[in-house]
Amino acid sequence: MAARIEKALETAEKYVQENKKTVAIAAGVTSAALLATYAYRRAKTAVPARGPYTVDTLPTDAYDAVIVGAGPSGAVCAYYLSRGAAKVALLEKESFPRDKYCGDAVCTPAIRILEDMGVLQELIANNEAHFADAGGFVSPSGTSYIGVSKKKLGQAACCAVKRINLDVRVAKNAARAGADLKENFEVSGATFDKATGLWTVTSVSGTVVRGRVLVCADGATSRLATKLGYCTEPPKGVCTRAFIEGGTHNTNFDGVCFYPRWSLPGYAAIFRHPNDELNFCYYLIPCGKDGYCGDVKESDLARLHNDAIKYDPFISKSIGPNAKIERMRAASLRLGGQGLKTSYDDHLLIIGDAAGHIDPYTGEGIHTAMMGGKAAAETILAMRQTGDFSARSTRQYESKWRALYGHDFWMSKAFAEVVYRCPILLDAVASEMQRKGDAMMAKWAEIMTNMQPKTYFLRPHVAIPLGIAVLREFIDQKILGTKKDNYQMLPKDK
Repeated sequence: MAARIEKALETAEKYVQENKKTVAIAAGVTSAALLATYAYRRAKTAVPARGPYTVDTLPTDAYDAVIVGAGPSGAVCAYYLSRGAAKVALLEKESFPRDKYCGDAVCTPAIRILEDMGVLQELIANNEAHFADAGGFVSPSGTSYIGVSKKKLGQAACCAVKRINLDVRVAKNAARAGADLKENFEVSGATFDKATGLWTVTSVSGTVVRGRVLVCADGATSRLATKLGYCTEPPKGVCTRAFIEGGTHNTNFDGVCFYPRWSLPGYAAIFRHPNDELNFCYYLIPCGKDGYCGDVKESDLARLHNDAIKYDPFISKSIGPNAKIERMRAASLRLGGQGLKTSYDDHLLIIGDAAGHIDPYTGEGIHTAMMGGKAAAETILAMRQTGDFSARSTRQYESKWRALYGHDFWMSKAFAEVVYRCPILLDAVASEMQRKGDAMMAKWAEIMTNMQPKTYFLRPHVAIPLGIAVLREFIDQKILGTKKDNYQMLPKDK
């Protein structure tokens, strides 16, 4: 019996020793495979230390970068490139000052860039910027809250600046920094010569400029990115704008968003400008079925805009019966990178609205345009030092914009879908604001103006109270029936 036990123990020990070797071999193989994979990925994504196109190889008649479009993204890119001693051509198809149809809300990240450029000081000195403090929103059921956020945040979350003023000041500032601003330069096409590593950009009049890097910054419709094959479909979002003359309206706040359920996840907004002037705008956000913005289409925009002014119980009251309102104007929105194959390639970057760098929930794009423009400039300056302008180097631009704001696009898209399908979420937020006051409103303002990412909603100290608020709202609305719907339907929907 003892001999059998001893033999069994010997067999067991031998088995353990053999398996230790097997496990060790397996662990070694796995470790080697992981190290090899890591090394391969590092090698594949590594930025080349040097390339053939050093600064001294640039022809005297060529530019380090040719930027097509002198809006916020292109002009900011040109400014920071020029400040870094790069030679830049900034091409604008129109002449300044020129208008752009937009909500005119300049969020905190853009305010910081404008301040760094010295543009913010110019806007303030010329009474062209109005900083928002008193603001809020009206939920789909008509629950509303207007409070003050500046004291809670320590700064204004955004300011309103007319694009006709903003764009000219940013572009002219880039020119003062050294960029060669060429107005009335409408681009007809661009070709790349692999032998010289240069782009040739041609205007409709036949004028030609050459550059090492081409930057497409020509807006949401981006004819150039489309012509080059990087943009594969037209924009799917749209917005309106109508200025209201100061002294003719009833508005006593700086900025309020209105969320009538029939256009969710789209919304209307009123922003105050200097001299008591207002901007009334309406945003339709792509959501739900293909070709739709919730339950409506782009073709419904004019009706929604005009009906809101006349019949919406909150908007019509804010505007008043005697308001002098300009004719509605509309613009396309390319949100969340929609329709773009890539934002970079060999000797190429696509930035701002042309790249679809507009928040997929709010429709705001001025701050992302400026942040992306600065990131593009940093990438080009780095490539100028190494002499490599291949996609391996331009990829660093995409890494930068994703880290700055692109990582949040998925959450914005998801939030738009949730708001469309579950309007009670906005009702709950508005009710929570009524309970908690400006502290809750300030948190909302932080998220909506990119001071905090949308993923901020997922943090426990935000998600748990919000979840409780939604449950409370559901009980009040659906079970107890103590919450009435104060948002009347428009005449067409009655």
